[in-house]
Amino acid sequence: MNVTQEYDEHARSTRETDYIASIGEGAGGVVRIELDGAGRLWDVVLDPQVTELTVDELRTALFDAITAAQAGMPAPDFEASVADVTTAAERRFAEISEVLHDLSRRAARR
Repeated sequence: MNVTQEYDEHARSTRETDYIASIGEGAGGVVRIELDGAGRLWDVVLDPQVTELTVDELRTALFDAITAAQAGMPAPDFEASVADVTTAAERRFAEISEVLHDLSRRAARR
């Protein structure tokens, strides 16, 4: 995949979830992680004070911010997901049934 395709793919995915769904902070707000509606990384915001943190403090702040952002994601709508899967499965079964019926009629003609 070339750079243009990667950019186009990223642009398409961000349009589909063009909002910040969850924010997590670490080190008292020095590090902020923003996730989009699909739970993907939207942005990493670093306060200039981040330069005052040690490597271990920065690592901890990043983990805290990521964990908080993930925990703040809205729970998926289980019932809607099951309904979507059920509808898709019913549609596929109907298509398969139609093909089998057609094959059965063709076999009967021979």
